[in-house]
Amino acid sequence: MMIRYLTAFTAVAASLLFPLSAQAQFAANSSAPITGSSDRAEYSPGKIIFSGQVDIRQDNVRILSDEMTVFSGDRNRVVSANEAFEDVNRIEAVGNFFYITPDQEVTGAQGIYERAKDSFTVTGDVILLQGEDNVVTGDRLVYNLSTNQATVTGNCKGRRCGDKGRVNILIKNNDSQQSAPN
Repeated sequence: MMIRYLTAFTAVAASLLFPLSAQAQFAANSSAPITGSSDRAEYSPGKIIFSGQVDIRQDNVRILSDEMTVFSGDRNRVVSANEAFEDVNRIEAVGNFFYITPDQEVTGAQGIYERAKDSFTVTGDVILLQGEDNVVTGDRLVYNLSTNQATVTGNCKGRRCGDKGRVNILIKNNDSQQSAPN
């Protein structure tokens, strides 16, 4: 019994010392290693659960959350922590989710990265900030990392909802030569 706990502890410690494999590319077109930090990490075959101010990075992209589960390929085969993350296929981040790149920031209650779809799905009070001035809010955002296409949806349809529950967009005109309306 003690050996099993010691093995699990060693696997978690090793996973924190070695970067996660770059096969999971939540930083678009990046082969950079994935590194992370958190207050706690728990390893079991096929996944590591990070908790407490989780900060995962690849290249110049960051994912922040309260808790994050990183899933790898084969959950039934017992492998070392380093091998377990040669095939990251899903990341589930819950609580105070942030996806931050040099050009944009996405926040929400939770976010899910799926390698097979090369996308993130963010839900719960989603805010997409691009540049310094452009803001999109909604209830759900699906963001394709390959195409940079984002789809935002609300949880209410029709004008009767007003601004509540609908997708809201603010795009500021950066043209310094704005003309006054006639």
